[in-house]
Amino acid sequence: MKMKNLGLSALVLATLSANVYATDSLTQALKNGKFDGALKAVVYDVDKAAGGEESIVSLGAMLHYVTAPFYGFSIGLRAQGSTSPWANAKEKAFYKADLYGPGAVLEEAYLKYQFKKSSIKAGRQFIKTPLLAGNGSRIIHESFQGYTADIKALPKTRVFAGYINKYLTRTNFLTSTDQGVGTFSKNIFMYGAKYKYKMDDLWTVLIQNKSIKGLKLTGQYLVVKNATIAKNGAAQGDIAVGLAQAEYKFKLNGVGLLAGVQYGSSDVDKDNSKSGDLLGFKLATKYQGLMASLGYVIGDSDKGMLSGVGISSNWAYAGDIIGLESYQKDVDAMSVNLKYNFKKQGMKNLMMLGRYTRYMDGSNATLNGGSDLDAYDFVARYAFTGSLKGLAVKAHYENVAFDTGDVTNYRLYVDYKF
Repeated sequence: MKMKNLGLSALVLATLSANVYATDSLTQALKNGKFDGALKAVVYDVDKAAGGEESIVSLGAMLHYVTAPFYGFSIGLRAQGSTSPWANAKEKAFYKADLYGPGAVLEEAYLKYQFKKSSIKAGRQFIKTPLLAGNGSRIIHESFQGYTADIKALPKTRVFAGYINKYLTRTNFLTSTDQGVGTFSKNIFMYGAKYKYKMDDLWTVLIQNKSIKGLKLTGQYLVVKNATIAKNGAAQGDIAVGLAQAEYKFKLNGVGLLAGVQYGSSDVDKDNSKSGDLLGFKLATKYQGLMASLGYVIGDSDKGMLSGVGISSNWAYAGDIIGLESYQKDVDAMSVNLKYNFKKQGMKNLMMLGRYTRYMDGSNATLNGGSDLDAYDFVARYAFTGSLKGLAVKAHYENVAFDTGDVTNYRLYVDYKF
């Protein structure tokens, strides 16, 4: 018993000594916490040549608070509300999966312990890794409930590990028919899937290393345990997804370049059609505010694959911004990107992006009826300064030329952060 108490005392002493600069009272930690918020408006319009046009306006408000550190510990809370006051019945049904979900949800509620550059989190939290990543482009930001450790104790190395038992969707369309705000549940989203899945839980490990100058190595593995098809409960067994990626930055005749290669694969115990792989290549450059890149991915000729969990688990080097068809069977894809920041023109807060994507179907492909597919994206964003500081506007146009008719998306995002 004495040895046990001695060990506990040593642990407490080490914790306190490692955080000598931390707030020394709980009251101070609460008073010195950081508070911020945001008001959002999202306008979507989809024009389907063969299926009519649908539009919606959704509004949101977000409040976020993080305590100051208290011996390395802090608490984070983020609440988000959503409403679409002018949506009619048809629009409510059309946007039930992403924008029509009135209500409020506590997106983040976590306890965090910070030790030097490393941290441990427990609770509801945002996660951004290649295979596990929530998306915040709509009113509600996807989130995860569980435990994560982000370790940066080794030189130029990051180790991230996570155990997740619930996932927050943008709306509750996967769990209810009453069309409300998203809820934390066992239902998950995976790009490339034929179905919406339900899980027992999942775990993942990510390792990134930059020991060699200019070279960034990334490896991640994720396992969804005891997956079922959400609609009918059919057992799928475990789902495993892996990704290996290497990116190298270098200069050629004074011009900065990046070359990348990636390989991803998935395995579904009881669905061989989604147990495929994908190989990707990337070449990018940046010069005086202009960033250009070319991405090319080669899909499995016989099987599709699953990208990961969360709508931002989209790591393929090629694909359009909205549809993201790169993970389909026997589909190769090429994307050309041009991005420009107008800093040298005195407008550092203006950004424009253009992307052309071509999906090339093989003989086994089913995308677009087996025909090649072209997609065009244009994005512009401006962040205001001066008396309007905190206000930002982004516009996104995408056209995809399906054989059955073009699908055109017009999207406008307005947000004010305070």
